[in-house]
Amino acid sequence: MFLFRCPSEADWRFTALVCFGFALIAVPTALVTGVYRWAPDLFDLELLRVALIALVLPALLEELVFRGPLIWVLEKRGRVPIWMVLISLAAFVGWHPVNAFTLMPQAASTFLDPRFIFITALFGAAVTILALRTRSLWPAIVLHWILVVSWKGLFGAPSFL
Repeated sequence: MFLFRCPSEADWRFTALVCFGFALIAVPTALVTGVYRWAPDLFDLELLRVALIALVLPALLEELVFRGPLIWVLEKRGRVPIWMVLISLAAFVGWHPVNAFTLMPQAASTFLDPRFIFITALFGAAVTILALRTRSLWPAIVLHWILVVSWKGLFGAPSFL
């Protein structure tokens, strides 16, 4: 099963490269536009709580929902139609505003911000590339977890996290 496929060493190297590339674009963009701010707080118990919860939600669950079907089609058919990749990416990006209107209204000012949506789209593209290239969700799950924990621990994520 795709979720339990253990990524190779080369897959993890590729994951590190994608993570670096994403950070190279996202961090300066976020800091310059003001959507994030440099506010390290690495020794807060709240960060530990976020790190534990983030492993399941959003990392595991969102990757299962938004990238899982792509991997399943890839395993069954050998390729994924581009329309399916674009729908998956659009659904992932669109989920954040929907989430703000339904489950997390306290996140609306962040999740509806065009700067945040741009970074979300960039991130969605990065984890989609990871999932398709490695044929595993684990690299995408790990990168998703790193993003959330970094946002909270280094970039002053709002208190709704």
